[in-house]
Amino acid sequence: MTRMQARLLPDGQRLHLQDGPIDLIIGCDGERAHGFAAAVARFETILDELCAELPLLRRRTREAPKGPVARRMWRATRDHARDFFITPMAAVAGAVADEILDAMMSAAELRRAFVNNGGDIAIHLAEGECYRIGFVNRPDAPALFAEAAIEAEDNVRGIATSGWRGRSFSLGIADAVTVLARNAAAADAAATLIANAVDLPGHPAITRVPACALQPDSDLGDLHVTRGVGALSPDDIAQALHGGLSVALEMQRTAAIHSAALHLCGETLIISPLPNGERKNTWQGPFMHDVIIRKHLICVEEIFHEGGPVSASPARRGAVITLIANPFAGRYHAEIAPFMENLKPLGLAMARKLIDALGGDTKAIQGYGKGAIVGSAGETEHGALWHVPGGYAMRELLGDAKAIVPSAKKVGPVGARIDIPVTHINASYVRSHFDAMEVGVPDGPRADELALILVMTTGPRIHARVGGLKVEDIKVGDGQR
Repeated sequence: MTRMQARLLPDGQRLHLQDGPIDLIIGCDGERAHGFAAAVARFETILDELCAELPLLRRRTREAPKGPVARRMWRATRDHARDFFITPMAAVAGAVADEILDAMMSAAELRRAFVNNGGDIAIHLAEGECYRIGFVNRPDAPALFAEAAIEAEDNVRGIATSGWRGRSFSLGIADAVTVLARNAAAADAAATLIANAVDLPGHPAITRVPACALQPDSDLGDLHVTRGVGALSPDDIAQALHGGLSVALEMQRTAAIHSAALHLCGETLIISPLPNGERKNTWQGPFMHDVIIRKHLICVEEIFHEGGPVSASPARRGAVITLIANPFAGRYHAEIAPFMENLKPLGLAMARKLIDALGGDTKAIQGYGKGAIVGSAGETEHGALWHVPGGYAMRELLGDAKAIVPSAKKVGPVGARIDIPVTHINASYVRSHFDAMEVGVPDGPRADELALILVMTTGPRIHARVGGLKVEDIKVGDGQR
């Protein structure tokens, strides 16, 4: 007598297959009876095949397993194993779904088909066909937070979801990470790793337990898996999601995934390809597009004297510093320039904050400068991304500012400081306004962050008296754009 159970669901359109921990829901349009018969026939031996190679599948290995499902699992995870802890078991659900779908496709003419293995889904779409899918925020209490249409030409044939609230263990804290990829095994492996990367190591609100304490034969061994997530601040959520974002974007760059949705504590990050193949990342919540802000810092100095006469009208200079996640940290990315466009709204917001801090009158602003400190996992060129957004923002709000905005940038550790050069807003050659302001943030930038900086002043240096071009004598050609 076989362990395997097979039955049609009451709607007569779907097949339910179950054997031990494997539980499938299958649907198809076309030669349904032939497709279902092929699924049942192939399913009968899959669990025994996997159990025969379980010791190998539960460890990181370069050795290729023998069984067809096991080999799907191994192929889906072997490239990731160079950079992450992952075993073939991370792709088991998706690989089973792929295997059953392929058996159905070999036996029947089908317009559409799906094999759902506990939320990891293999799909088939003939030309012109489409599936609509829903994204759930929590597998344990599912509610849709987004929908998407998958067309045949999208080349998406697998969907998988992972997170600490799901049926498998997770090293991260994501409520749910859903990935679309070329097949279900690839989506399964990718969702596991992205969900692991949504994390806050050492955070006191997170409860973790060794995997082997919960399941002695777990492939995760003594690695600590998440069992509870308490209250998190908006900054905590943003930081954790950024960890998953970095991994997902690299996978998208290498074509390992098509798109993804990351969900944590009510906030969602959707990574979806544009029609031309470029990527687009959209926050569904109180975050700026593709820009994850940790904090703003505003500093204003009022300088009455520097050893000379006390001025009745102090010189004022101010800086606004914003710490953001660096989406390019940790790896070399050839294409980074499009991120400048994403930074423009942040530049405008920072410039407004600084103008307000200096009294709110744009006509009072006489000098400006900009700069960036790149965290240690980035490169100097990442700081250059601030040239256009930072300068554009200040010139936009100051109206007729004509001079190029001076700049400085460097890579530095947490707590690094930098001198931001300042010149007159309408002519770089006005000597009385040659200035600089030293700035920094005690707890930033972290290795995977950027500190973006704008500086403005309301007049010349407090005791300027070394001659040179005066403001009232500015003419075209005196250091203008």
